[in-house]
Amino acid sequence: MSFARSIAVLLLFTLVGVAGYQIGISQTIATAAPAAAPVAYGYYPWGYGFGFGFFGFLFPLFGLFLFFGLLRMAFGGGRGWGGGYGMKSGRHWGRLEEMHEELHKQQTDKPSGGPSGTAT
Repeated sequence: MSFARSIAVLLLFTLVGVAGYQIGISQTIATAAPAAAPVAYGYYPWGYGFGFGFFGFLFPLFGLFLFFGLLRMAFGGGRGWGGGYGMKSGRHWGRLEEMHEELHKQQTDKPSGGPSGTAT
């Protein structure tokens, strides 16, 4: 019940804040320009001037590549194709081999408590 009350209080504070902000903006607009004349905008022909035309879709695509590249870098993804995947890749393989040899040494050092291996 405490979690629900906390959410309700946060929602109430948010609504009061948004309403106060809107009232302040409305009053400022009303007092700043009571009888302002409408602004006439100049004509801008479509398709001319500075712009990227058909290649405008490249910027959102570049943004996606940049976003996922930064995520990869933040979580230690590395650079490019090198190294491969899994435990055999670079830095893990040497330690894995050491652990494997240690386990075999421990296994041969211990006497086995089971049968001798001869059939009767």
